[in-house]
Order: sequence, then C-alpha cells, then structure tokens
Amino acid sequence: MSQTIPHSPGLSRRTAVTGILTLAASASPALAISGVSPDAGLLKVVEAGLAAEAAHARLCAKWGGELNPPESVERQERILVDALSDSWDKAGVLHASTLAGLQAKARLALTSMCVNSAGIISPGNPEFIMWSLCRDLIEMPA
Repeated sequence: MSQTIPHSPGLSRRTAVTGILTLAASASPALAISGVSPDAGLLKVVEAGLAAEAAHARLCAKWGGELNPPESVERQERILVDALSDSWDKAGVLHASTLAGLQAKARLALTSMCVNSAGIISPGNPEFIMWSLCRDLIEMPA
C-alpha cells in the first residue's frame, strides 16, 4: 500500500515516482532504453586522439635522442601527429552535452598545449587560463 506524501494530499509516492520515471523516459526514449551516452561519438574521437598522443609520446621517448631516426619512425610520427590533429578538429565541432564529454574534451585540449617539463603552463602565458579551465573541468567529480 502506498503512503501519501505529507504535503501533497492525494499524491502517493508510487504516483510521484511513476510520473518522474515517465517524464525521464519521455525526455529521451532512446537513451532510457539503450543507456548510450549522448556524447558517445565525442568520447570515441577523444579516445582515438589520446591513444595517438600516447603512442607519439612512446615513440618520442624511444627515438627522441636519435639525430637521424629511421624513415619508418619519422613516417609513424607523422601518422600519429596527423591522427591527433584530426581528433582536435573532429572534437572541436562536436558539442559536449555531459560532464563526461566536457572532461574528455578538456583532456584532449590539454594535448594541444605546450606545457613545461612539470606538465603545467605558467601564469603569464596566453594559454594559462585555458590550461587552468581544462584542469578544473577534469578534476570535477562525476
């Protein structure tokens, strides 16, 4: 037996919960059924970009000290840099509609910034405020 909410005569908890669930499902029926993030496309683009950036960092760590790395290494570096650049362009035109999407976009944006050896940008640098904003977004609890 459902109980009546004290300040809403005649409105049972079951009725209120059913109304809320109906409203949530009607707002986005595809998402309610499938559980797919509205930012799925953006998250995929960011994942590819971050993978390219990580592979590039590994390549640089291995071959960065070589004055004349093999042509195959230089070719691989160009491929990875192009993939990362493409992901910046693709992510830049996609709208983030969730906190996870915003945070992913911020992580990708950080890969485009010239940070120092400590991974930061110093105050006074024109990109400092954008770096700071990206860090704030990333650190927000989900």
